[in-house]
Amino acid sequence: MAHLTRRQFVATSALAAGASAVAAPRAAPAEAPANAARRWRMVSRWPEGFPDQLHAARRLASHVAVMSGGRLIIEVLGPNEAGPYGETLDRVSSGEVEMARSLPYDWRDRGLGFDVFTFVPFGMTESERVIWLDHFGGQRLWDRLYEPLGVKPLLVGTVGPQSFGWFSQAITSLDQLRGLRFRTTGIGRDIFAALGATPRVMGLSEIGPAVESGELDGFELVGPAVDVALDVHRYFPVCVFPSLNQTAGSVELVINRERWAELPSDLRQILATAARAEHQRNVAEVHASNVAALARLRSEFDVSIAVLPDDVIARIGAVTTRILQQLRGRASAEHRAILDSYVRSRAVIAEWKELTEVAFSRARGLAAPYVQTD
Repeated sequence: MAHLTRRQFVATSALAAGASAVAAPRAAPAEAPANAARRWRMVSRWPEGFPDQLHAARRLASHVAVMSGGRLIIEVLGPNEAGPYGETLDRVSSGEVEMARSLPYDWRDRGLGFDVFTFVPFGMTESERVIWLDHFGGQRLWDRLYEPLGVKPLLVGTVGPQSFGWFSQAITSLDQLRGLRFRTTGIGRDIFAALGATPRVMGLSEIGPAVESGELDGFELVGPAVDVALDVHRYFPVCVFPSLNQTAGSVELVINRERWAELPSDLRQILATAARAEHQRNVAEVHASNVAALARLRSEFDVSIAVLPDDVIARIGAVTTRILQQLRGRASAEHRAILDSYVRSRAVIAEWKELTEVAFSRARGLAAPYVQTD
């Protein structure tokens, strides 16, 4: 579906919006006619060339424009187009830009809760997270976390399940991780350090040179679709699953709360509904992209796909539990309450999942061989 480019946006809005629309975004008159076009800007965390995500942001903007009959037009900006991406949450908070499509853990230096709303090691699956947000108090806690920042958060997509990482050989023992220089992020740094590895934090552009210079022995990034698109599969021959650190990363839509409140009720409903619909679409899209990319890794690039042994997973799980307990102890009461809600909900939901989806997955494996097709 078509979307407005930055050039088109500037050309069509200069007379109607004027220079003051950006300089003083909170000054939109409350008396504006209900059918007057509102023009917002949305920063995308993801640039051109990153699979699925920038396209998803543009698709959301296009859907909102159509659903609102042109009453809410959203211009999608690149990560640094409105200023350094790291300042994006503050820009949304101040109203300099109206919204952003980001990951909550981009703001993790503000507290543990921001990690929790992205992913938690050995945490929830994609569907379990939605259950927590919608029915076990997660969204209420999310709103409360962002409220002092003047921001409204909505679920709007996923980065999908990730791999454990890329290595020169399959991981069959934790001894292989000792001394391993491994690129990871967030809580993963603490986990790999506790396992005896040497965690390294670096940007995407730094991974290749670090591998080629012999300064990096392995790395985790995202999933097969991103790995293929960014050509990182050429650095190591083995991709190991499953990810224990980054199980399913939630993408957020953060909206300036004052501008959100100024919207007529139908536009708020349109934006919220479009965000949730885009979440569902993006989940399917990301998984489908990974399915196709996994097949390419095997057939086209001769990558070996390996799975961690159960005993290795169990030992990593024990280390992870200890680290999460330590992080919980150091967190503020607000952030501790978020983790506690997540953990309690995870246990309740997992009991149902074990009886249904997990048991069915095991049963499906026992039903081989299955129906043969032409």
